[in-house]
Amino acid sequence: MVKIKLLEIKDREVLALKKCYPEFVKALNNVLGYTVETVFELDDSFEGYYLTPVGGAAFIAEKYKTYITEKSFLLGAYNADIPNYIERFKPAGLTNWQLFIKASTAVIGKTEVIEKVYSLEEGDNILYEDLGYDDYVPIPFDNTYETAAKAILSYLEVYDKWLKNK
Repeated sequence: MVKIKLLEIKDREVLALKKCYPEFVKALNNVLGYTVETVFELDDSFEGYYLTPVGGAAFIAEKYKTYITEKSFLLGAYNADIPNYIERFKPAGLTNWQLFIKASTAVIGKTEVIEKVYSLEEGDNILYEDLGYDDYVPIPFDNTYETAAKAILSYLEVYDKWLKNK
């Protein structure tokens, strides 16, 4: 299993995820069987992935570029902001805010990674495909954050193998 840390921005509350983020963290801890460490800055020596709650346009600002890398998976990005996150930061993957707050298992990730585990249909998501990303549902949706956490972790497992062999 890939190593995970929660990367939160110090002194920044993500209001759009205020209710669901704590539920997701609890579910993630249950799935992993331990309490996931929360950090406030990236560590270049960490060989895992950061789950970072975003949920808002202000996060796209240049000053946050040190928080989002190819080792970051963004939680709860607003639909209109997703292309900007992808173009500017090229994260490992992300979830859509409207779906994440409902504990959906939909993941937006690198097309090359998704193609390894899922058959993509041409033109499924014209918003992201030109940017090298697409979306899919790795695990059926059941309205629980445990299943949402499993979906994100399953995507990151495949992404990790892809990144190491790239």
